[in-house]
Amino acid sequence: MDGKKIKEAVKAEGRTLADLAAFLDMSPQNLNGLLSKDDIKTGTLERIAEFLNKPVYAFYDAEPQTTAPSGERVPLIPVEAHAGHLSDFADAVSDYDCEKVVSPVRGASFAIQVTGESMAPAYPSGAKILCQRVDETAFIEWGRVYLLDTVNGAILKQVRKADRPDRVVCCSLNPSPEYAPFEVDCQHILGWYRVLMIMSLV
Repeated sequence: MDGKKIKEAVKAEGRTLADLAAFLDMSPQNLNGLLSKDDIKTGTLERIAEFLNKPVYAFYDAEPQTTAPSGERVPLIPVEAHAGHLSDFADAVSDYDCEKVVSPVRGASFAIQVTGESMAPAYPSGAKILCQRVDETAFIEWGRVYLLDTVNGAILKQVRKADRPDRVVCCSLNPSPEYAPFEVDCQHILGWYRVLMIMSLV
């Protein structure tokens, strides 16, 4: 993903790169340097998508396909059949008769369908996302979207630092007041999963 498509999208929306730089809390010079790179990190794309009120996949040349001639097959976790926690389900998936999908990217642990509108428009309800288990004790990319396996179920949120080191702030991308940020105690998070990409809308 290069910066040319992003510049075109910003212009098409009647916005300016100065507006985008201010939204990203960086100087116009730093933004210009960022957009001159051959590849832009997913976390930055998520913020740009939020700025333009577009889904992340809109910045790619084509929406990734769920079927391909080759690629690793990963389980599509059916939330309605998921008893227990994501890590338990992913570990036992070979014994479970569930749908498998082809992942266009390497390293995905599983796919899961987004439900609800709290992460719209970047992650609309009904979209399938590919997730990869990560070791949060190594580092956390603050401001990035993670799928968190909590004691109360899986939640898809943008994660930010909290005032207390043993908690994290979970933020929705939907600006509606009903999706206000909330804090989660780290001891209640059973697993962290990086969102690799949106795979499809259906």
